[in-house]
Amino acid sequence: MQNYKNKSMDIAARVEDLLVLMTLQEKLAQIASDLPVKLMIAGSMLPLVLKRGYPDGLGRLTQYSMAGILNPKDIIRLGNAVQRYFVEETRLGIPVMFQSESLSGYPAREGTIFPSMLNLASTFYPSLIESMGQAISGECRSVGIRQVLSPVLDVARDPRWGRCYESYGEDTYLVTQMGIAHVRGLQKNRKDGVLATGKHFLGYSETEGGRNTAPTRIGNRELYEVFATPFEAAIKEADLAAVMTSYSEIDGIPCGANKNITRHLLREVIGFKGLVVSDGGAVRRLYEVNHIARDYREAGLLGILGGMETEMPVGASYKQLGSYIESGELDMALVDEAVRHVLAGKFEAGLFDEPYQEERKSSGFAPPEHRKLSAEIAEQSVILLKNDGEILPLKQGKKIALIGPHGGETTSSMPGYTIGGYFRMVRNWIRAQMGASLSGSSFQGVADAISEVKIGNDAAAQRIDQNAVDQLLDGLSPDIEDVYCREFGARSLYQTLASGNSVTYTKGCDIMGEDRSGFDKAVKLAAESDLVVMTLGGNCGWEDSTGGEGKDRSSLALPGVQQELLDTLAGTGRDIVLVIYGPGIYTPKLPAAVKAILQVWLPGPAGGEAVAAILTGKLNPSGKLPVTIPRNSGQILNFYNHKAGNGLRDPKAVKNAIHSIFHGGYTDTDDTPLYPFGFGLSYTSFMISPPEPEADSVSLGGKITLRCKVTNTGNLPGAEVVQLYYHDAEARVTRPVIELAGFVKVFLEPGQSRSIIFVLDTAQLGFYNENMEFVAEPGIAEFQTGNSSENLSAPVKVLLTGKTISLMGKRSYTCEVKLDK
Repeated sequence: MQNYKNKSMDIAARVEDLLVLMTLQEKLAQIASDLPVKLMIAGSMLPLVLKRGYPDGLGRLTQYSMAGILNPKDIIRLGNAVQRYFVEETRLGIPVMFQSESLSGYPAREGTIFPSMLNLASTFYPSLIESMGQAISGECRSVGIRQVLSPVLDVARDPRWGRCYESYGEDTYLVTQMGIAHVRGLQKNRKDGVLATGKHFLGYSETEGGRNTAPTRIGNRELYEVFATPFEAAIKEADLAAVMTSYSEIDGIPCGANKNITRHLLREVIGFKGLVVSDGGAVRRLYEVNHIARDYREAGLLGILGGMETEMPVGASYKQLGSYIESGELDMALVDEAVRHVLAGKFEAGLFDEPYQEERKSSGFAPPEHRKLSAEIAEQSVILLKNDGEILPLKQGKKIALIGPHGGETTSSMPGYTIGGYFRMVRNWIRAQMGASLSGSSFQGVADAISEVKIGNDAAAQRIDQNAVDQLLDGLSPDIEDVYCREFGARSLYQTLASGNSVTYTKGCDIMGEDRSGFDKAVKLAAESDLVVMTLGGNCGWEDSTGGEGKDRSSLALPGVQQELLDTLAGTGRDIVLVIYGPGIYTPKLPAAVKAILQVWLPGPAGGEAVAAILTGKLNPSGKLPVTIPRNSGQILNFYNHKAGNGLRDPKAVKNAIHSIFHGGYTDTDDTPLYPFGFGLSYTSFMISPPEPEADSVSLGGKITLRCKVTNTGNLPGAEVVQLYYHDAEARVTRPVIELAGFVKVFLEPGQSRSIIFVLDTAQLGFYNENMEFVAEPGIAEFQTGNSSENLSAPVKVLLTGKTISLMGKRSYTCEVKLDK
């Protein structure tokens, strides 16, 4: 037996043994990838398709969940057949990696859909996110998927960016904690989980104008301290397996080809030892969009030189890298390094030892516990932003008019990269790649295009399995989300709210468009009711949507004619409860009639029941904002942890005449946000005491211990997120006015109190000094507790003593939190 097949050997030794046996073409095949579409429709021609398409093997089949359009049994059968070719018929028997997106769940039939990442962040409850990661990992692994392209570790501070819903919000510490939990859940101990891929390295979420893939203008200090920290923490604390590069450029060089970003910062500074993958089409983009390569082939050279070790979703340019090795333009050592990382991931995922997946004999692919978890996350993510006169929870016996495009269906509650949005993307991919002509719900163009896929050079090899084509088209039908929601048992807000309440419903208007024909009926229902619940906001996807990848906004206003509908209904004299959906922030102009607001983002298939439970008081809202909501788009960027001296709110700034003249802020709007980071109301009330330091001074290298108490002072059970904020009062470089340093969600009965102990390592307080040395310095550290970034106690001071210490490679990322009874 060859050593690399000996499972008793350590992985590094197995990798080296295999690497020396590989030809150049076999190595290049491992850093290439492909999409599974032609395999899905090959039918009886599958062996020939594999043999002719991948004679030297293949690194990975990406977006592989497409093969699970109909049910998990299909993807397992195809996966085993495909894997059998690579393991048993290629020279060295190197298995192929199956990977999928899986950001909000396994994105195919019968997979559990979870709420968006913004919802997860709004829970401020990392253990829930770890449980979700474990659930997604189990579902993916059970169909043969061993690597996922999640989580998103971008710090998203610009609400115009269409992918905000994929992020954990604007705060580095919150993103870091959620990211660590997510990765731990997905990967388990590697062999029992799936390999996680953190993305997008680096600065992808903060670009010119909030536009997707536009240039990033961030200095090296902020790039590391703010944007790289969640990646570094996931690598150091959760053993993150892979990193995906960003489409955006920094200082004139796209990140995937940027040696300073990928090879220096990621590899040398952070110390990442895993696999670096390209984003989809990022290599080709170097030629077609960025224009830094003369052709696609040269784009492959720039990609691997820059640090992208695998080209996705197809690897045509990487397969041609041999000519650059022959010419001396590419060092073979770089290819070997990339192949090592690819092979190490396959060994770690157990592919060499257990390449096949057991076929299921019964249903029950996703256990009921996963759906309950999705519902729990939705429930804990709902944020109560306003509740004038305690209009919520709704009083029994009230006649309710439910009006708005989101209230009567479930699909607008779904995040992107789930089954419906994901397969709409696949339709667009087929149209773009195969020349199909799609219009509305007509799929004949797709069928014609698929039928023209050539899987061989002779007539026999060009036959397509028509049944496979028909199945694919069925899976790509426009109502796939509706089908899934029915199977999931999802109920709309109307269906749920109408159970036990007097509720009438009308849409009023669409999410987008100018159709006002539903206004009259909406006004009539409102006039006949005691109260109006309006569901407004956006939706997510790649088409007919207000947000998503490549769906950015220049305005935070409500889309379509929704604002006009809101203003019209405000004229009826009825109180309005506003429920805001969508993949990001919307800031409608609020008439006085709006008495309460719920922010629900994209709560997933259990969203209708979660929102209804909050509205009726069956559940007490406990979500908190993971972002700052500005008053209008002119305030962007308006994140809470801005630097001192930027002209926004700063309670520590010295006030004088010069300051008021030259630094007075906006002339046409208030400097304060509409709602601050960390904010969220409850149906009960809480009191949080100021932090009490265990010692007035702590030596650098030691730990700071602070205590506080939280009490439920109201009449209902509820949960409060106790937040600890920090400020460096004596740094020689400008620092944030405050920054989140720790948090904990505490569940309390009426009258109950809990004592909280925050234990913060001084190694968590590092920053780049004026000499660009990452250090912790002696001086005064200020700490505050509260339930939002603006509702805080008076600061308490702790003196950090000793000499400045270097923290590079010795950082701490997590504040330990203990609860005393």
